[in-house]
Parts: sequence; structure tokens; C-alpha cells
Amino acid sequence: MPVPRRPAGSRDESIWTRPVPASGRSAPAFSREEITRAAIDLADGSGLGAVSFRRIAERIGSAPTSIYWYVSDKSELYELMVDAVLAEIDLPEHLAGEWRADLATIAWASLTTYRQHRWYSQLGIHPVPGPGTLRYAEIVLESLTSCGLDEPTAIKVLATMNNYILGFILRERAWQDLTAREQAPARWVEAATAGGPGRPADGPARDRDLSARLTLAGDEGFAFGLDCFLDGIAALLSRRG
Repeated sequence: MPVPRRPAGSRDESIWTRPVPASGRSAPAFSREEITRAAIDLADGSGLGAVSFRRIAERIGSAPTSIYWYVSDKSELYELMVDAVLAEIDLPEHLAGEWRADLATIAWASLTTYRQHRWYSQLGIHPVPGPGTLRYAEIVLESLTSCGLDEPTAIKVLATMNNYILGFILRERAWQDLTAREQAPARWVEAATAGGPGRPADGPARDRDLSARLTLAGDEGFAFGLDCFLDGIAALLSRRG
């Protein structure tokens, strides 16, 4: 028999600001973690558009209305999904003690996880952090404050690093979607060598331009941008003595 729908909370609060409902005779026997994992699996397989309470309920063997015991709406569900992905990142248990190496390690680990969840960069920032988000921030901020940055500045550096990684993921996803549709990047090379209105048919400048564009969405492109970001942090630390 379906469990009656009972909203889990108000839209004015975060899912992290209230206790997890206890399962019992009147509540469905599953957890927030099961709901979140089912939602992530759906998004991984078919994108965020495939995530619905009905499909989640099918995966966990429950009625769609039962989900409302734990999650009020999709906004709260997205909060859970964001935090769960951040908790997956393989962060170092102990920092190396050198801020540049530490941030590079964290950035590459983040990229690896985000690539497994291509939808992640589409979700917004949630002001109330969950446990996975807090863990991630704590490790990054420890590295930054240990090298002399005050906490407000360190938080801005963390936000800038996240903006770079997620922006890169968005562009990489767009590139992958484009190549999947076109199915033949080699045809772009052929078309470029044929020239066009106002474009020379050949020449070293064209070859360099095309070569650079074809590497923007891979590890080489990410490493270049990350080095630029880290150089900027080094300059900031230098200016502050």
C-alpha cells in the first residue's frame, strides 16, 4: 500500500538543517543515501532530465509518494546529489605540506570524479554545505591557510579553483557532445585545410591554431589551465609577503 505523501520540509530551509526522518511503522524503510544513489545512477545513465521521483521509486522498490518523507522537492534532491559526488573525490588523507602540490592533487582528483558524473557541473551552488562538501572545503582550506592566506581569501581561492574545474568540465562535455554528433573530427581537419572565404587554404598559422584547439578538452588543456591558476596563487602569496 503506498505511503501517503508528507513533505519532508519547507522550501525555505536546507535538507542539511533538519534531522533525517527515522524509518518505522509509519515511514518507508529506505534512506536518503538510497534515494541519492538512485538519482545519481539515473543522471549518470541518461542525464539530469532522467531524474524523477517516479524513476527513483522504481529503482528502490517504493511508491513515488514515499520519497517525500525524506526529500521535499528536486532542489533538495540536488543538494544530496552534489554532496554525494563531492564525498566520492579521492582526497589525500594527509597533505604533502606544499600548497601547490596539494592543490594540484585535489584538482586532478576532482576532475576525475566530475568526469564520471557529467551532469554535475549543471547544478548550482548550495549555500548550506553537507558533510561531503565540508570535508572537501576543510582539506583545501587547510592547505591554503597553512601557507599564510587568511581564511576569507582562502575561501575565494577555493571558489576560483572550483570555477575553473567546473568550467573546464562544461567545455569538455560540449566538445564530447559535438564530436559524438559529428562522429569525425578528422573531417574538420580536412575542411580547414581546404580553406574558405577569407581563410587561407594552408599555412603554419592554420596548423598551429587547429592543433591547439584539438587539445583544449583533454588532460593537456586542463594541466595548462591549472598551472596558470597555481601561478596566480603564487603571485598572490608573493605580493602578500
